[in-house]
Amino acid sequence: MNNYKLITKQNLHSFFDALQPKNTIIAPKEINKKYYFKPVDKFEDIALDYIQTVLSAKSVLFPRSDTLFNYHRADGDYNIDEPSPIEKNTIVFGMKPCDASSFVYLSNFFLKDYQDKNIKERLEKLYIISLSCKEADNACFCTSVGSNPASTKGSDLNLTLIENDTYYVEVVTEKGQELINYSADLFQDTKEIDKSKYIANVPQKFDVEQAKQNIDSIFESPLWVKDSLACLGCGICAYACPTCTCFDIQDIGSQFNGSRVRNWDSCAFDLFTKHASGHNPRPVQSQRWRNRIKHKFEYSVENLGLISCVGCGRCIRSCPTSMNIVKTVQIFQGV
Repeated sequence: MNNYKLITKQNLHSFFDALQPKNTIIAPKEINKKYYFKPVDKFEDIALDYIQTVLSAKSVLFPRSDTLFNYHRADGDYNIDEPSPIEKNTIVFGMKPCDASSFVYLSNFFLKDYQDKNIKERLEKLYIISLSCKEADNACFCTSVGSNPASTKGSDLNLTLIENDTYYVEVVTEKGQELINYSADLFQDTKEIDKSKYIANVPQKFDVEQAKQNIDSIFESPLWVKDSLACLGCGICAYACPTCTCFDIQDIGSQFNGSRVRNWDSCAFDLFTKHASGHNPRPVQSQRWRNRIKHKFEYSVENLGLISCVGCGRCIRSCPTSMNIVKTVQIFQGV
């Protein structure tokens, strides 16, 4: 579904006030001149004029540490207690379109073959209000991976600031209409408009189809070694990435009481693929860097039909040695 509305910034404030009492609202918030997704109680705390947050909102659906169940032993038997049901809906308010599209990949990854209970429940109670990008920086490359600064993919509502403190609102899903219904009188019906003059210009930096074909054919290329020499294996690219899904599962506690917990992990770590025997099929960093790139543009396409890169640029901004996934893809596109 798609229908179109207008709302003034003043009425957007009132819309937030209508949503806030019955929902948990997560939004970008400025902290020490950087932006992070945090729970907010006041509209004034939301950053509406920002390029990108340090970390994505991935943890709303896929937390850094996620308790799968608790266990305790009594009378010789083990009792399993699953996490309590989520009481409130969660609204992510003001995420960028690249981040919204990442939730399409995350939901496919966790629900396509096996219905992950925790993820499914969070997704059912998740509402996404995205905000089109008026500005971009050199790290942004959404247009290179088939998206754009005003994409509605993964969003329930998309807001585009057009003029005179007025937002053009696209109601993308039934969930989006549910949100509108909280205060329908704050919105004015309108026709579809051309958003292109109101959004950032993000130049296309590579041909993703050509890159996919070439990356598939150069598994043994010495270029992987040269391209990965700066990699420290710190994993910040994976932790900042909105679509990275590597995890480890650990039991915390004793044989009598404890929890089974799923924690974020990274294929950049040398222990990630190390077997109990001591053998490691990816013993050097160039192989781990190759795996990351091929996963983004080849393996995820084979498994889910989706590129697992949304062009947000966080890995570029956060890398301590200035490694750049765009430059890597450009190199291999030209092979």
